[in-house]
Amino acid sequence: MSDAPVKNRPIYREFRNDLGKLTFNSKPIINSLSKKAEENVDDAESVLRAIEDHLRFTVPKYKLPAFYLLDSIAKNVDDMVKSKMERTMGTWRNGFDGGKRNLFPEFVLRKIEEDISRLKARAKETAKMVPESTSDDLLDNLTGMQLYAKKRALEEKHQSAQRE
Repeated sequence: MSDAPVKNRPIYREFRNDLGKLTFNSKPIINSLSKKAEENVDDAESVLRAIEDHLRFTVPKYKLPAFYLLDSIAKNVDDMVKSKMERTMGTWRNGFDGGKRNLFPEFVLRKIEEDISRLKARAKETAKMVPESTSDDLLDNLTGMQLYAKKRALEEKHQSAQRE
């Protein structure tokens, strides 16, 4: 966690205040915070700093919902923000006592790193599967993407039903 000043203090304060409401795994609160993070992508450092500080200073029982929030944001952000989140992961290792102690137990850090790797692999796989545009017409491109998304959703629903 950085000791550098927060770039956008109002965004930081607002996000920290909203994080205080995240005391349990609440999908509406997590969705709201994810949307707010997406709306403030230009201030991603301030948002990320708010989450880092929340994780650093909140009581342990409130940390898990914050990780759910990070997961939600990670699934909906661009590569620049993802790289900043990965940097945050690095601060969780050797984050206390001048680099002598991890912020979280090793097994937790390992699980988070595995999840990050899995998300990266899934993103690369998805990028390969999206059909390349052959048209300069924006409407044609959007229609093609919508059809592709519907097809993928149906495939995933079918796979999920087969597992059950």
